[in-house]
Amino acid sequence: MLTSPSAIRTLVVAILVGSSFCVSRPLSGEAAESSSRVAAATPSDVPEVVRRDWYFRESLRAISDWERILAWWENHTDVPLRTPTLPVPATGVAVEWPNPIPAALLPAPDRNRLVRVRSVRNRTDVDFLLSGGDRSTRTVDAKETIVGYRHPGGGGRDRWNHEFRRRFDGLTTFRPVAAPFAVRVHRDWDWLPGESRPNVRVENVSQASIDLTARVTLLAIVREPGKEDAVRAVHDEKFSVSLRPGASQELPLPKLTAPGGTVLMVSYEVEGETWWLPLLAYVEDVAALLENVEKLAADSRHSRDGGDEGALMNRLAVVRRRLSASPAPHGLAWRELFEETSRVRDELLWRRIDFDSLLFIKRKPFISEQPFMDAHHCYNRPGGGIFRLSPVRPDGRAVSVVDSLGPGIYRDVCLHWEADRLLFAFGNGLDRIRETTGTAAIPDGPTDYDIFEAAIDGHGLKRLTSGRKNDCEPLYLPGGKVAFTSDRSEHYVMCGSDIHVANLFTMSADGTNVRQLSYNVFNEFTPALLPDGRILYSRWEYNERSVTSLHKLFAIHPDGTHPAPYYGNATIRPSVAMFGRPVPNSHKVMALFTAHHGQTHGPIGLVDVLKGGDGSAPIFLMTPGVPVCGERTEDSFAGWFSDPVPLDENTYLCSYSPTAVPWHENTWAIYIGDRRGNLALIYRDPEISLAEPVPVARRRVPAKLTPSDAATVESGEAELLLLDAARGLPGVPRKAIKSIRILEDLPRKSVPHGGVISMSATPVYTAKRVIGTAPVEADGSARFVVPANRNLYFQLLDSRGREIQRMRSVVALKPGERRTCAGCHEPRESAPPNLPTLASRRPASRPSPPPWQTRPLSFRRDVQPVLTAKCVRCHSSDRRANRVILTDDLTDQFTVGYEELVPYLNVANAKRWDHPDDVESRPPYTYGSNASRLVTLLDAGHHGAELSDDEWLRLTTWIDANGVYYDRYESVYPDRRIFTGEPRSALEGVHERRCRSCHDEGKHRPAGGLDARWLSLNVADASRSRMLRAPLSRAAGGEERCPGPVFESVDDSDYRMLLSTLETLSKRLSVRPREDLPLASDAEQRSGASLGDERARSEGRGAGSPAADPSNPRETRRQRH
Repeated sequence: MLTSPSAIRTLVVAILVGSSFCVSRPLSGEAAESSSRVAAATPSDVPEVVRRDWYFRESLRAISDWERILAWWENHTDVPLRTPTLPVPATGVAVEWPNPIPAALLPAPDRNRLVRVRSVRNRTDVDFLLSGGDRSTRTVDAKETIVGYRHPGGGGRDRWNHEFRRRFDGLTTFRPVAAPFAVRVHRDWDWLPGESRPNVRVENVSQASIDLTARVTLLAIVREPGKEDAVRAVHDEKFSVSLRPGASQELPLPKLTAPGGTVLMVSYEVEGETWWLPLLAYVEDVAALLENVEKLAADSRHSRDGGDEGALMNRLAVVRRRLSASPAPHGLAWRELFEETSRVRDELLWRRIDFDSLLFIKRKPFISEQPFMDAHHCYNRPGGGIFRLSPVRPDGRAVSVVDSLGPGIYRDVCLHWEADRLLFAFGNGLDRIRETTGTAAIPDGPTDYDIFEAAIDGHGLKRLTSGRKNDCEPLYLPGGKVAFTSDRSEHYVMCGSDIHVANLFTMSADGTNVRQLSYNVFNEFTPALLPDGRILYSRWEYNERSVTSLHKLFAIHPDGTHPAPYYGNATIRPSVAMFGRPVPNSHKVMALFTAHHGQTHGPIGLVDVLKGGDGSAPIFLMTPGVPVCGERTEDSFAGWFSDPVPLDENTYLCSYSPTAVPWHENTWAIYIGDRRGNLALIYRDPEISLAEPVPVARRRVPAKLTPSDAATVESGEAELLLLDAARGLPGVPRKAIKSIRILEDLPRKSVPHGGVISMSATPVYTAKRVIGTAPVEADGSARFVVPANRNLYFQLLDSRGREIQRMRSVVALKPGERRTCAGCHEPRESAPPNLPTLASRRPASRPSPPPWQTRPLSFRRDVQPVLTAKCVRCHSSDRRANRVILTDDLTDQFTVGYEELVPYLNVANAKRWDHPDDVESRPPYTYGSNASRLVTLLDAGHHGAELSDDEWLRLTTWIDANGVYYDRYESVYPDRRIFTGEPRSALEGVHERRCRSCHDEGKHRPAGGLDARWLSLNVADASRSRMLRAPLSRAAGGEERCPGPVFESVDDSDYRMLLSTLETLSKRLSVRPREDLPLASDAEQRSGASLGDERARSEGRGAGSPAADPSNPRETRRQRH
């Protein structure tokens, strides 16, 4: 395709916005030719893999500048003009497409890639010659855009379609366009400051002389002291070139004079037709690098107990003198300064390694949707093994420790303190196979994870766990036990399909005596051991708080007692803190911070809990430029980190990928880094990524905590002492607090249709059980027993049993455990009062259960009777003045009365993403019955509606439980919806014909749905459903609430269709009742069973198991086991 002269003029004008000059001069046919190819300095004592790694990482800085320049360029350039056009001779002469990225910034395997284009008789063939000799050829259309190359630092999308856009990706594409000339650029072109420039030649390949106009424009970021950086055209020059047939001419290019990335645009015009090609250049910022390395040297000198870094400091001083010399170094000399500074940096960091060998894993990166999924669940690309590197240098020898278990994932290496043996997990997940492989078929290899142990040399390999469960993340404990995470608890994540929840477990050293430590219904992952003997781990929870923001650090005793937040349980960013590891000889912890919808990569930082348990003050980031993310992974121009291993407060090991997209199979390598952002390569494998560095060195054994008294382990109850409920509650006098309500967030133990299941019209995910209430003494203290191994939370109540404040976290106590809390929402680091409390002087109270005892709360069973007895006589569909209808008619997922009351509640929000109100502590009276407009209205007196104490308790307890509707997770209907399939199609047809004009928009219509007041069913008598009564004339026995009326008589064909459809639906519900209907709840709730459990037993499956689905690989897994 040829570009018009007017179009190319638009391009040139766009390029020159901000340019201060443009010169034009003829170019003689014999202008001086100066080769720009300059070989970079390669010191003999530096492994080539190290040198290449320097430039691979420099590509990040180059890309950052290119992106800024190209953003400016795109703002001034029309979209059709943004794709380069490669001149292709129509004579059949093949031309190479010049990759615009400098060879120094290409990964080694990509430097031999070639793209050749040949056009003969209107047919264009493109040859792709790949590294290793592979070749492919294809014929392209005239207007087709060809992808010449994709740099690993280019853009992409993650599993949630979060885009990492890289504009320079567009410059590595091109359209081949017929031309009478060819452009030749040496494939190993390099561009250094000073005289060293690429050799760009134009060659006349036609049979006649041509006159060509070339325009060379250099775009750069101008950095001036005291001014904002600005993108400008720092050079723009036009040349007239006359070429005889077969003649060629080199184009003079400008010098590069400043560090940073630049973009060269070269356009060619012949007889009104135009072509253009880019070149992307980069000059290393030696001064900035030197400054950082000098700081590293100073840190090393002060941290090595008087160690002498003098020789390395002298070498840096030489670089500083040469850099400050006049004239400034250029060409090869500049590159030598960069490489010398890089060598000193690496040597300084390598000297911090005081162990002889290092374990690591060869593994393709995890590609799951969320960090917790990497713990157990999702299928990942198999391959690799556990290896040992010695010496710990890039040219060290890596030998296999374990790589013989077949196709699968090696992960979670834990080295014993004696450094003589190791634990690890091996296997693979099953979830998301289709997204990974493109097929639902189960690949060869394991379909779950098991834990293994081996000697440090790989001998004595033995399997500790087996079976259909996923056991991962093993951890040696003092005393001989092993902790690990597992989905043995058979919980499923509340907000997503059939993903299992992982909890903490322990077992004996031989894999027997497995015991569950924690009972969190959400998720737990990446455990480690603190010096004081506690297990540090990451825990996800969203009990009436943000589902995206709370995957933070917790600590627990190895016997399962005293689970408590360690850092961040009221901090919105980072969203996830994982891989928490204690720093040797320090009270600090190192962790990785990542996104909720992301993978296990992000910045690395220190957490100092002496500065607080929440917020930004306790965090020190050690990886400058990598974003701290919230719900979604943000773009990084500094690469991605993972697997942090602290060596001290200033130094760490890690895996690192200098790319924007984190799931390339071979870009992750093992590095050592410092707190200033310096990195040095330790080991890279060109074929596969590396992860999980573990120093092979003996360590101090952490403290062994005394377990709880074995005599009380089976009691099934625990005891809690609250010292002062008013602590942390500003404005709430102690005398206002009369009791404390104990509630339970119930685990989800089944997989309903569609995965995520609606529990309420309020933004929460969980079913709720009220355990009961306990008294609070006059001094604010309370002492009461609670059931053990349950996910509990608490609410403070006033004299009328209404909520003052709620706990929006959860705690599970072990049998026989006694736990003391200083107050509610007080700072964790504050000291408790040193006074005996009234509650501590008496036996613990036993909570008083509500009238419905300990059955999970159900709106239709426990609250709707109050509305029916006291409200429906006025708030029914036949009262014209009513704005609120409180009947128990069924809507698509709930009831009319329930949906009408929800807007009158003040509820907490677990489904909103990245909002501080859903993460941080909120003031008293923010949520619940004391903040409800419904309660305020009834308190003021409402048309004689007087509620009994029992009715008030039912209503306010339901409100305080965040307005939950269902009492279970099982469902016979996808997402509880009853108006689906053929019945819905029939109803929508009548709605479209007769009702749409009134029932189209408004507060009662959900997005993409029908008016909830219209779409409802009186399950006892379908003819009394609102969609039939309201539009029917009074003469025919209806309410005639709709204009018209819509139906004059019951003989109207649409009326009869509605009635027939509703009657059919009502009969279906009598056979297969929705979970809120009496037939579905009464008998089963009395027996403690659920509808899903009954069906499971009838089909020979375990209670809580979903129906078998042969198309689901997880079902195949069940059958295989």
